[in-house]
Amino acid sequence: MRMQAKMFGIVLCALAAAACGDTGGGTGGTAGSSGTGGSGGTAGTGGTGGAPTLTVTGTVFEDEAFAPIAGATVGVVGTSISDTTDASGQFTLENVPSGEVFFSTAAAGHWGTVDFYDVPGETVGGIDLIVIADAAIDAFAGAIPRTLDPSDGIVDITYEGAEGGETGTISAASDAALTFDADDLPVVQDSVIADNEGFGDLVFTSVDPAQGPITATATGASGVTVCELDQSPGTTYPIIAKSLTFVYAICAPAP
Repeated sequence: MRMQAKMFGIVLCALAAAACGDTGGGTGGTAGSSGTGGSGGTAGTGGTGGAPTLTVTGTVFEDEAFAPIAGATVGVVGTSISDTTDASGQFTLENVPSGEVFFSTAAAGHWGTVDFYDVPGETVGGIDLIVIADAAIDAFAGAIPRTLDPSDGIVDITYEGAEGGETGTISAASDAALTFDADDLPVVQDSVIADNEGFGDLVFTSVDPAQGPITATATGASGVTVCELDQSPGTTYPIIAKSLTFVYAICAPAP
């Protein structure tokens, strides 16, 4: 399960297990630690107590309509493992390594996404992945206004538990960071505007895939929140042309 990611003036449900309103980012982070340090990691390294690879199933949806997309390609980044979705948008990936895995999507007429799961901690029962219609990207670019080249990628650091004022960075050149106001309209600034449910984004556009994989940081608002990335320390994030890479940050009140 993952938190919501707000973008392009619509609500994107990044890795929601059943419905767009599921805000499971905190749970996801816990599962990631458990899977890596527990049975998943032990099985993969030691070869005992469990299988080093698993089968992952799921569905690819179009973000705005949340409609299943047939003919989309789903892959495990850094491997040759891939599948094409059927008429119901469903896919099956065999021999997926256990541990922290990035999944990618691509579909004609859409931008793809790069999203993170712990296998098997967050993949039991299937996962949901998304693609973003070209028209939604075009509308987003026009609202900034900014030209978005499909040969580049986009990075979205999504924050859960934010109060506003949180910051973040990526280790690659990009256009100036932007966030979203209360009406979900993009605002060019380098600090988060949080909604009333504690979610916010920092988006970095025009990221050259040749600069990837990247690292990212998330910093809390001074004296208000503390933030950390949901993934393990030192995680690097793939950048793929015509794709949006999600980075997840979880924030808590400052002590």
